[in-house]
Parts: sequence; structure tokens; C-alpha cells
Amino acid sequence: MLEAFVQALAHLLPQGYAWPRDPASVWMRLLRGVAGSFSEHHDFVQQTAAEWLPQTTHTRLAEWEAAVDLPDPCFGPLQTESERRAALLARLRGHQGAYEDSSPAAPGAIEAYCAAIGVTATVTYRRPFRVGQRVGGRLGANDGQLFIQVTGTPSAAPEPFRVGRDRVSRRLVERAPEIERLTCALERVVPARFRIVVLLS
Repeated sequence: MLEAFVQALAHLLPQGYAWPRDPASVWMRLLRGVAGSFSEHHDFVQQTAAEWLPQTTHTRLAEWEAAVDLPDPCFGPLQTESERRAALLARLRGHQGAYEDSSPAAPGAIEAYCAAIGVTATVTYRRPFRVGQRVGGRLGANDGQLFIQVTGTPSAAPEPFRVGRDRVSRRLVERAPEIERLTCALERVVPARFRIVVLLS
């Protein structure tokens, strides 16, 4: 951008020996200094404008989050800047289904919601046993409920409770943080008839 300002100012100069275009001349060095201040001002204006846009902000990210009630309690404060920005954009844009009239129970809609919060997932239904539909299913195994199985990519596998190492208040199986956060987020948008099961991929 600096060179663009130097060229623009040089084109405004009159013609003649008193106005040399040689980059090594005193006049052109002075002109380059003036162009530098214009370039810095232009960059500052560009950065200021970018800070007011949620998809490009850095210094005002916390202000944007406060305006839309973030950070989300499901994800907590320990998120990277890209994760915080993804959550902000998802909150501002609202949940978009897989297609225009998609139900919140549609697998594609749930996958789209996971993608909006930065999680790649595959959603499938485990349907209850029905006579005439399939053979081999256990009677009553699903208790008449539908299950959603989300296969994500958590960073850590579940860690079982160990006697002598863990305290009484600790869960018998401590799930990975990504599983806890994703389950918390899905429970707010998925219909209540579903039981959410997050599987390790």
C-alpha cells in the first residue's frame, strides 16, 4: 500500500527539473515519508473497520460476546479465539437447518448445528424395535426412545475412576471435555424425546 501512495503523490507533482522522480533524490525520499503517514492512516482505518465486524474482530471480541450473552456456559471461558469467533457467528446467525424447512430432529439439521459450533459429527438414529421392520433387535432395549449418536473427534478418551487415585466426589467415568460441551449444547436444541449419545471416533 505504501508504494501505491508514493505513486499517487508522484503523479500529482508538476513536470520539470525541480520535481525529480528519482527514488534516491531528496524530494522523493520526502515524498515517501509523507506517503508512509497516509499508508499508516489507511491501515489504521481498515483495522478499525474490521474490529466492528464479528468475523474479523480481535480487540472487540469480548464486547461482541457480551452483546449476545457469550461465552456459552456449555463451553466455558477456556476457548481459542477461533472457537470464540465461531460461537459468536453461530449465535448471531441463528441455527440454520440442513434445508429450509428442516426439523430440529433431522440428522442433517443436527449435523449442521454441530458444524456451526465447530464440531464435525455424524448423526444417526437408533430406532426402537418394531415388529415387521427388522429382526435381531432386542425387545425393550431402547425403552421406546430414539437415540442420537454423534461421532466426533474428542482429544481425550474417557478416563475410568480408580480406587486410591481419585476422590469420592469424582464420576466413575470422566468423559472428555469435548463430549461434555457438545452434549450440553445439543440438549438445548434437540427435541426432548432423544437421548444423546456421543461416541468417540
